[in-house]
Amino acid sequence: MLAHAFNDARYALRQLRKAPGFTFVAVLTLALGVGATTAMFSVVNGVLLRPLPYPDSDALVRVHEIVPQYGLFSVAPASFLDWRQQNSVFDHVAAYTTTSATLAGPSGPERIQGMQVSWDLFPLLRVPPQLGTTFTAEQDKPGAPAVVVLSHSMWQQRFGGDPGVIGRSITLNGVPVTIIGVMPAEFYFPTRTPEFWRPLALNPANASRGGHFLGVVARMKPGVTLDRAGVEMKAIAERLATQYPESSANESAKVVLLQEQIVGAIRPALLTLFGAVGVVVLIACANVANLLLVRASVREKEIAIRTALGADRRRLVIQMLSESLVLAALGGGLGLGLGYLALTPIQTLSAGSIPRVADVRIDSTVLAFAALASILTGVIFGLAPAWQASRSGVAGVLKEGGRSSTTAGGRWVRSGLLVAEVALSIVLLTGAVLLLRSFDKLVNVDPGFDPERVLVFQVSLPGASYATPETHHTFFNRLLEKLEALPGVQAAAVVQTLPMRGGYFLSFDVRGRAPAKPGEGASAHYRAIGPRYFETLSVPLVRGRAFTAADSDRGQHVAIVDEAFVKKYFPNEDPIGQGLDIGNGTQGFYDIVGVVGNMRYDGLDATADPTMYVPMMQDDFSTMWVLARGKGGDPAALAGPVRQAVREIDAALPAYSLSPLATIVSDSVAQRRFSMLLLALFAAVALFLAAVGLYGVVAYTVSQRTREIGLRMAIGARPAQVLAMVVGGGMLLALIGVAVGIAAALALSRIVRTMLFEIEPSDPVSYLATAAVLLVVAVLACYVPARRAMRVDPMVAMQGTQ
Repeated sequence: MLAHAFNDARYALRQLRKAPGFTFVAVLTLALGVGATTAMFSVVNGVLLRPLPYPDSDALVRVHEIVPQYGLFSVAPASFLDWRQQNSVFDHVAAYTTTSATLAGPSGPERIQGMQVSWDLFPLLRVPPQLGTTFTAEQDKPGAPAVVVLSHSMWQQRFGGDPGVIGRSITLNGVPVTIIGVMPAEFYFPTRTPEFWRPLALNPANASRGGHFLGVVARMKPGVTLDRAGVEMKAIAERLATQYPESSANESAKVVLLQEQIVGAIRPALLTLFGAVGVVVLIACANVANLLLVRASVREKEIAIRTALGADRRRLVIQMLSESLVLAALGGGLGLGLGYLALTPIQTLSAGSIPRVADVRIDSTVLAFAALASILTGVIFGLAPAWQASRSGVAGVLKEGGRSSTTAGGRWVRSGLLVAEVALSIVLLTGAVLLLRSFDKLVNVDPGFDPERVLVFQVSLPGASYATPETHHTFFNRLLEKLEALPGVQAAAVVQTLPMRGGYFLSFDVRGRAPAKPGEGASAHYRAIGPRYFETLSVPLVRGRAFTAADSDRGQHVAIVDEAFVKKYFPNEDPIGQGLDIGNGTQGFYDIVGVVGNMRYDGLDATADPTMYVPMMQDDFSTMWVLARGKGGDPAALAGPVRQAVREIDAALPAYSLSPLATIVSDSVAQRRFSMLLLALFAAVALFLAAVGLYGVVAYTVSQRTREIGLRMAIGARPAQVLAMVVGGGMLLALIGVAVGIAAALALSRIVRTMLFEIEPSDPVSYLATAAVLLVVAVLACYVPARRAMRVDPMVAMQGTQ
């Protein structure tokens, strides 16, 4: 058995060496299909299929609070503490929140990103430190000595991998902190961003029930199901809502698997792209099958002689399939290399838009998939030529004197495969055009502000040096004065949360209206801003006035709202002069003094939610975003001057997260851009393969009909008529494929519905554009062999058939 297989493989290799042109085209076609599939499967495997990098990760869940005004929400500290104490379904319940700190060093201050976590996070994840220890319960209490656990990358980059780092002190935000541990290189939580972890140190005596800012993760006990955990946590949350109606009325809880929490949003897009690349493989298979059918018809005499000498149909089929599998192995090997080379561009392109993309790699699972894909493609595209070869008639072929012949069945198979190629290409092209048109609409959405020529950065004031609101206000006012004095700066402002970076919501009551029931109050985005914020971003003032320096913490509290706020809460009233109690710890109401245009804070594809603004002097934030609008040119050129302006006020403070605002706006659509570009690439490959397939079929048809064409021209047919006949035959197949493809695309259009923005999956312009592109390519593919047919010499053609 093995000897037969080895001999078949050797014979197949000899046959392929005899036809280098055919072999090159077939292997390259398969490599494109297998390479694209392998690369895409690597992404699907690394992001969706591979377990999270924690032992028994299928028991890890994320627990959310459900807040009536906001839906699925972060967790209040008091709720977390109650959950941890009252549940019976979890081994551990841990909380975390993002943070950052200024690290003092010999090269100057540097801002680093980290997490504050409850002590049991590391036992919950079951990942021990590489060096030292993690936190204890005693270290996670207010007033405990300051300690920190470092990430492996921070340990390597800032301490040179020194094993003696344990016990060393570093300065974070002006406070000495002791290093007690270093985590392994492969560990991260919840993303790869944190460079350090510090204790959360919640105080049960004054834990808030109204401020929701914690992420909560838990490990289910053995035997506990997700449904059971969800039912118990819902019951606990609703019991707490009844117990504390003023802060938690009507609140509930929801439990989701941690892996689903991380990758659930990207799953539909990745599976759609994986399906798309599967279509590319099918097109590649159809293309190679057509090439093999042509090759089989050319080898009919050889096959007939072997049959006459006693080869049975089974041996012929095995031999032809062996050639297909050898081709598939060659194409699969090259495709695996192409897939490997494609990983880095895919990871670069998708950075920031796909979670866990750094985990994507070629591993044993991917290798097994590539091998299986190669074998399956070999079988799929080898069946048709093997079937045709086994049905060749011996006598008929030998009578022809060695010339190949084409049966009606063979022509139908080749035509059917070509129609399938065109139809599948239409499906991919339609999806790509829909995403392209959708993305064009998205990037042309007016965000409500002008991001061009604006540089943004953050400054965080450490509590050790800036302990009061007055010191915060003084610093930021001085910084704005310095920035506006720079020759390249037109205007500068501060805001506590940037556009496109999510929302900060507050509930409020309206003066003169009955207070809402707990959990049912009005809510809106909330921003503390500097006096020239709207001017810096070119946001129009619709009515009333903007903030001024006179709007200080000693004056009447004032607010500005946007048009979405007015439409929702004052549709039939004048908002100017209305009072808002925002419940942020201040006394009295904020009087509305102005109305501005809407800004999109949650992304270009999100509606503009109601938003209120207050002067930074009337609310206190120690960390603020600073915006500087340049007078012209690249705003990145302002990076050096703004860093210097911060250093001139306080040399211990870094300006960090510097970026043009236009880049942040662009990054907000990165996931949609990734999906569009990748599907467009697959569609381009499909279009190329369909064109090659159409060219091959028409060219072969011309070669088979040389005598007929010669006869036609001998009795008076003009070259233009021959051109029309040949092109018409190819275009008929293309038109059938286009019709089938459009029907299939319409049937499958619901798959891409969630990936579209302001465009219907049945958009007629997209379908017409797709059909037009493919038909133009089809005409070109048919024209080249048709030109060859026009140049047939009737005398030569007739002589060649004697």
